[in-house]
Amino acid sequence: MSVTDAKIIDMWGIPKWNESKIVLAISDHLEWGDKTQQGEHLLLLQEKINTYIAFIESGEIYTEIPGALGKSPIIRILGLYELPEQGELFIDRVTEVLKDVGIGFEFVLKADEEIRNM
Repeated sequence: MSVTDAKIIDMWGIPKWNESKIVLAISDHLEWGDKTQQGEHLLLLQEKINTYIAFIESGEIYTEIPGALGKSPIIRILGLYELPEQGELFIDRVTEVLKDVGIGFEFVLKADEEIRNM
């Protein structure tokens, strides 16, 4: 399961520190590379994010995940590599758009996530 599997929800969880949220995570192990690779990477992310949005907006989240009802969804990208400038602009734009429909969105660098969980 990863960003390359566009039609699959990689993982989900309800944080113990905030049980009013449900986090749907995307595992992104791909390098960003040059401008062409960055464009391809962003397209993969966009497809994956669209799958997650459809999962939430269709209500499938409530039939597939016990306990999701009444929780605020957050889509979290767990990235292995730092975002390039284009990636940061993309994440900022997606965050704005999803905020308007009640879906949280964030990018977390894997190294930062490991430090946070220590």
